[in-house]
Amino acid sequence: MNLPAEDAPNLLGALALLVGSRMRAAVAGPAGSTGALAEALVVLKDQPGVTAEWLGQVLGLTQPGAAHLVRRLIGQGWLERRGGADARSRALHLTPDGTEAAEQVLRARQAVLTRMLEPLTDEQRGQLADVAGSLLRREVRDERSLARLCRLCDRSRCATCPVYAGYREAAG
Repeated sequence: MNLPAEDAPNLLGALALLVGSRMRAAVAGPAGSTGALAEALVVLKDQPGVTAEWLGQVLGLTQPGAAHLVRRLIGQGWLERRGGADARSRALHLTPDGTEAAEQVLRARQAVLTRMLEPLTDEQRGQLADVAGSLLRREVRDERSLARLCRLCDRSRCATCPVYAGYREAAG
């Protein structure tokens, strides 16, 4: 299909909405909620020991929003607070149940995204991976933007993550 170049931004926007909607719906089941709860599980699985403040910044939450999210995760039995880097900070760590919940979120995400790619040929999937990698590589400026962009990624699936490569390039 050859479309005029000016159609590409509109199609990208529609695709982004479709992918986002399907991903949010898929991860809502295992997390029991959409949005920040599922994202927090995945972030904390991959980055244990961060603070509630850091988690809130990565997820785009206010300080009260982050505190409420941490209380919800603790209430579910998915999170525990431990001593942090200094006497005032508390490090966040998933419990074994929290780690399992994060794994369920990632499995649900993978299943819905895999189904979305079924109509594509292997060649088209490779082209999509190349295009997505090129776009994503340029978006990371610092550690937080890396964590924010990859907050629902299954890091075991990207052998050579273009987002991390972009971060390394930006960091010098």
